[in-house]
Amino acid sequence: MAIDLFAFYNGLTEQERGYSYFQRYGHLLDEIAFFQVPIQSNGELDGRPSRKLINEAHRKGVKAYITITNLTSAGQFSTSLMTQLVRNPVFASRVLQNIRNLLSTYRLDGVNFDLEKAAAQDRNLYSQLIYNWTVQLRQDNYRVTLDAPAKTADDPTDVWKGAFDYRVLGQIVDEIVLMTYEEHWPGSPPGSVASLPWVNQVLDYALANIPAQKIIMGVPLYGYDWVQGNGAKVISYRRATELARRMGAPLQWDAQQHSTFFRYTSEGKQHTVYFEDVRSLKEKLDLAIRRGIKGVALWEMNLSYPELWTTLQTYKQG
Repeated sequence: MAIDLFAFYNGLTEQERGYSYFQRYGHLLDEIAFFQVPIQSNGELDGRPSRKLINEAHRKGVKAYITITNLTSAGQFSTSLMTQLVRNPVFASRVLQNIRNLLSTYRLDGVNFDLEKAAAQDRNLYSQLIYNWTVQLRQDNYRVTLDAPAKTADDPTDVWKGAFDYRVLGQIVDEIVLMTYEEHWPGSPPGSVASLPWVNQVLDYALANIPAQKIIMGVPLYGYDWVQGNGAKVISYRRATELARRMGAPLQWDAQQHSTFFRYTSEGKQHTVYFEDVRSLKEKLDLAIRRGIKGVALWEMNLSYPELWTTLQTYKQG
């Protein structure tokens, strides 16, 4: 059994919660992306990764990438920045040169692009930008990976997903990381962030458009705690299990969504919690193997817990 393990490390230094897990279990990874360095409106890059982290990845035999985003300081993906990138070649060239300088200076193996919310009408221009950048980065032997929103069909007018042409982009980059999570989110009714049937449908569509050896399936390490009539907050595996224990709420298995959940009442309000655990993780790993894709991507290492790595170890050892 051969399955690649890609992980997002949310942060650029050793001060993150995920660092201890990286130290102990990093050798299980094939690729790691340090998240994130945003592109500024003037074309500069805001942030630098720790050389220690990169050197440690290389010592463990792990390919080290930097995630380049169009996130603003408020944590929103900037459509205006994407418009500038795809429509202003001089600006795009300046940004690319800054990316190349960063990759060279820090001896990274490649780049992970998380460039979201380009205008749907710029779909072809978005693909062209990724093509131009990939061609030039490959001249320096850098690998190029691209994060893409999960979808089960193509709607070129979709605000979030319309700019992503799976068929074209899948021919360009080395890997497509499918963001197979957020099926349910704070604004939706309670449910799994990545139910197995939905993830399988996403893979159906992806495999019809992207070579299997380029597909990396995102695996979430979190869930949400929904308050009746008041949205939801993100919750980690560890926090969810502690909360269930404290509230005396039995853990239940949703056989349709293939996800663990529980309910409790606090301050007179009903809560429903769905979260990812070892059981749902195993089912997703088995699905990835069954569908013959390249690997899975963990979002993200700060949400790690010991049982996660014990499980991954059994899969990496076959």
